[in-house]
Amino acid sequence: MAESGLRHSTRNRAWGNPPWVRIPPLPPPIYRTISNAKRKLDARSSSEVTAERQTVEPGKVVITALAALFFLICTWTSYARWANFQYRSFDLAYYVQAIWQLIHGRLDVSVENVPLLGNHVEPIILLFAPLFAVFRHPMLFVAVQNAALATMPLVGYNIAKRLGLDGKRACLLSAALLLAPAAGYIAIHEFHPEALVAPFLLLMLQAWVAKSISRYWLWFVAVLACKENMAPLLIVYCATQCVAERNRGLDELRRWYIWPMSLALIWFVFSTYVITPALNSGNIDYVALYDQLGTSPGNILLNAIVRPQLIGRALLQSLTHGNLVWGLLLPFLCLPLLKPRWIVIAAPILLQHLLSWRSSEWMIYFHYAAPLLPLFWIALVEVIAASDHWKHVLSAISRAMAWLVILACVAAQIWLGPLAQIVTTTADWFGAGQDRARKNAFIAQIPPASGVVAPLPYLSHLAMRERLYSLHYVLKGLKTLSRSSYQPPSPPDFVLIDYRDSATFDPGAGFYHPTMKTVDGRIIPASDRLLHDFLKKAAWTADEEDELTLLRNLGSRKAPVTGEQSLPADNEPVVFSIGGTRLLSIGTTSEVVSRSRPLEVQLRWRFQAERNVFPWMLLRLAGDEKAKDVLLVKGLCAPEATEGIYTETWRVAAAERLLPGNYSLEALFVDNSKRAWFENTRTGGESTLLSAPVSLGHIKVEQ
Repeated sequence: MAESGLRHSTRNRAWGNPPWVRIPPLPPPIYRTISNAKRKLDARSSSEVTAERQTVEPGKVVITALAALFFLICTWTSYARWANFQYRSFDLAYYVQAIWQLIHGRLDVSVENVPLLGNHVEPIILLFAPLFAVFRHPMLFVAVQNAALATMPLVGYNIAKRLGLDGKRACLLSAALLLAPAAGYIAIHEFHPEALVAPFLLLMLQAWVAKSISRYWLWFVAVLACKENMAPLLIVYCATQCVAERNRGLDELRRWYIWPMSLALIWFVFSTYVITPALNSGNIDYVALYDQLGTSPGNILLNAIVRPQLIGRALLQSLTHGNLVWGLLLPFLCLPLLKPRWIVIAAPILLQHLLSWRSSEWMIYFHYAAPLLPLFWIALVEVIAASDHWKHVLSAISRAMAWLVILACVAAQIWLGPLAQIVTTTADWFGAGQDRARKNAFIAQIPPASGVVAPLPYLSHLAMRERLYSLHYVLKGLKTLSRSSYQPPSPPDFVLIDYRDSATFDPGAGFYHPTMKTVDGRIIPASDRLLHDFLKKAAWTADEEDELTLLRNLGSRKAPVTGEQSLPADNEPVVFSIGGTRLLSIGTTSEVVSRSRPLEVQLRWRFQAERNVFPWMLLRLAGDEKAKDVLLVKGLCAPEATEGIYTETWRVAAAERLLPGNYSLEALFVDNSKRAWFENTRTGGESTLLSAPVSLGHIKVEQ
C-alpha cells in the first residue's frame, strides 16, 4: 500500500534510497537547454520564412494567367488557320520535311531544293528532332514556338523587379510584352526559328541583370543558333556594352562581352563563307533583296558612302509605307527612343529589313519583329525605372507610365494588332467544316510514299514525305529571290492544284503572271504555259471538283482521254475557237441538283499542234428572286492535255450548298494570267475574255 502511486526508479536503487522515496529528475544540462531554445527559435523563423516564400506574388499570378491565355489563343488560331489551309508560305513545310528527313537519316529537303541549314543557318532547329520523333505532327513546331513566346512576361517580370520597379509596375510592363501587336503576329505567323530569339534574348538579358555568367553564355549561344543574322546583332550588343560599361575592368569585359563578341564574329564568318556556300549553291539569293542599293555586299557598302541617297531613299520608303518600326514604338509610347543604346543594338536587324525592297519586311504582320521586341522593351523598362529619379517628373506621372503603356498596347492591338484576325479565324472555323473535310479528302488520296507538287497552303499537310515540291515555283519559273530559271523536277506521282488559293494565284502574290521580260532581257513564259510544259512530260488522269484538281501520273500508260481516233473536220461547229484550242461542246449532266445528284459539267476539247491558249473557266449561276447570284471557279481547262481530243468532267459540289431555287448557268472563259496582271498593276488593257459567255441552260437546286 505504501508503494502505491510511487514510481520505481533505477536511479533510486542505484543511490541506495528506498523505493518509496522519489527523487525528482535532474534538470537537463545547460548546453542542451540553450540548444533546444535555439532549435525552436530557428524552427519558428524557418517556418516564417517558408510561409513568406509560399506567399505568391499577385503580379506573378496575373502574368502567368496571361501567358497561359496567350499560348492557348495563339496556338488555337495557328491550328485553325493550318487546318483551314490558310498558311501562305512554305516555311513550316520546309522545317517539317527537314526534320522528318533528318530522323530518317537524310538531309535533302526537296520543297526548297536546299538541305537543312541551307535556307538559313539555324542549328537550333536540330533540337526539335527528338520531339518530332515522338510527336509527328506539323503543329508541334508551332506549339513549342508559342510556349517559348508565352514565357516572355515571366522573364520580363523578373527583369523589371531587378531593375527596381515595384510589383505592380513590373506586372504591367511584363504584360505589355504579350499585349503589344508584335508578339501576337510572331506567334500566329506559322513557324520560324527566328521567333525563338524573342524569349532567348530576354533570358540572356535576365542573366545579364542577375550577373549569372553561366546562364548568360547559355542564352547567348541559343540566340546565336536561331539564325545567322543574329550574329551581327550580338556583335553590336557586345561592342556597345563594352563602351557603356568600360569602367567594370578588363577581366569583366572579357567574360561578358569580348569573348562572346569573338564567338559571334567567328560564327558569322563561318556561316557566311563556309556553311551557306556549301549548302545553298545559288538556289536562294538573299542579297537580291538589296539590289536597288548595289550589285554585291561590297558594292552596297561602297554606295552607302559615295551614294548615301540610295540608303536614304530606301529608308524613307520603308518608314513611310511600312509599320514595323511604328508598330514597335507606339505601343511603348516611343519611350525606347530615350535609351538610344538599345536602338543602336537593334540597328543591324532594323537596317536588314528597312533597306529591303520586299515590302513584307517593313511590316509588323510577320515574324521579323522577334529580335526587336525584347530590345525595345528593355529600353522601355529602363526609361520607366530611371524616371523615378528624375526631378522634373512628378512621381505620380512616373507611376502612371506603366498604365499608359498598357492603354497604348490595347489601342495598338485594336488599330493594327492580330485581334481581328483571331476573331475572324475562329468564326471561319465553324463555317468551314465542309470545305475542310472536302480538301482533307482530296489530299487523303495521296499515299505517304508518293511524290507530289502542291500549292503553298497544302505543303505542311503533305511534308512528311521524301519528295514534295511547291507549285508556286513551277508557275513563277524563277528560283527564290533570284533571276535564275527554276528547273522543275521530273513529273511526280501527283499534282494538286487549288485554283482559289490566294497565296499562289492572287495577283499580289507575285507568282502567277503572263509572259514577262526580266531586267537582263530574258523572256519568262506565262505561268499557264509553264504549268503545261511541266505536265506534258507525262500522261495524267484528272479528278476535278470545284476549285480543286488532283492529277495522277499514269506513267507509261496511255491516257484514256486521248483514245478517240477520228478528229472533227475544221468546219465542224464549235463553241469557240482561238488559236489551236477549240471547245467542241460543253453541257451539264442533270437539270436538278441535290446532295444525291451533284452537278457535273462536261467539256470536250480539241487541241492542235503546240498549245498557246489556256482557258480559265468560271461558272456564273444567276438565281431567281429567292436565290443570289454566284460565281464559281473551275480554273485552268485541261492544262495537262496535249494535241488531240480531250474530255473533262468537272464536279460542282458547291452547287449542292446553294439555296434552293432555280438558276441559269453561264460559262465564262478568260485569259486569267493577263487578268491577274491587269489587276495587280491596276492598268487597263484589252478584254481578257476568250469568247462570249456560253449559256448552259437552267438547273433547279433542291434540298
